Amino acid sequence: MSDYGKEMFETISNEMGSQKLIDVDAAVKVYYGISNEGNPRLSFLSTVVPPKMDSTKLLKVVQGKESERIYWTNFDLLESTAKQVFYSFCSDLVKAVNGTNDEKKALVYLKNRFHIWKTLFKKSNAVISAELIKGLFGELYFLNTKLVEKYGVTDAIRSWSGTDGTAKDFSKDLDWFEIKAVSASSVSVKISSVSQLSSAIPGHLVIVKLESMSPMFTNGKSSIGELFDSILQRIDTDETKELFLSKIQTYGICLTDECCSEKFNVVSEQSYLVDNTFPRLQENDIKYKEICKVSYELIINSLERFKEV
Repeated sequence: MSDYGKEMFETISNEMGSQKLIDVDAAVKVYYGISNEGNPRLSFLSTVVPPKMDSTKLLKVVQGKESERIYWTNFDLLESTAKQVFYSFCSDLVKAVNGTNDEKKALVYLKNRFHIWKTLFKKSNAVISAELIKGLFGELYFLNTKLVEKYGVTDAIRSWSGTDGTAKDFSKDLDWFEIKAVSASSVSVKISSVSQLSSAIPGHLVIVKLESMSPMFTNGKSSIGELFDSILQRIDTDETKELFLSKIQTYGICLTDECCSEKFNVVSEQSYLVDNTFPRLQENDIKYKEICKVSYELIINSLERFKEV
């Protein structure tokens, strides 16, 4: 079975305490099922003592000795709204030990991979606005559908600099991109700071128009969770995976929030060339030092002549 996540768990019944063995090429045995409390569970069975791993508010880690040379490490999901990220988590943990014929090494790989994921299973107390959800969706959509093809997955993720507090959402070499996700009916797009489109180097404003859809809608890239999983599956190194997860975390939201399952349909995606002729405000246009923050809106239809093919 190549998919160790959602499809795997959807094949089991809700019988509590039941587990099924996964066919993997690993020194440790791997099971999936339902805990005695009724929670989705991924389990690893070893003949040596596993390294200690701590639970989070959303993910319970149960470790113990069943008998001589039989040790369990179980990961139980505690909140149903976290299923999307839990499925991705399970798939990634199984892949971390697959192909490893040394138990101790497999358990170290397991712990290291768990450590990378751990912070995504912490509850967020931040107030999540609709604009923040759309913004993250737009950036992940552009990353997944455009930049991975343009730069490769590692460089595409490294170019995602807006999460690090830079003025532009993506930048590499002499190229930069500012992504704006708006409702399908929007006639204007808000530029929230002068620095977003200000540059001596030509760049690109990308407007992604979205319409909200029902929870039943899906095309494989219709939610933050689906885009997250799609990008994750394309990453083949732990270093890049850790970088990607850390950038998600800097957004201040938890992928286990229900908002990350909110569905969108991308109505259109249009890129505009931002050069010296583009209608924008730059730092030298602000003549008064008393002004500390400027935002403005652009009428989308008026940008026709700057469209890029």
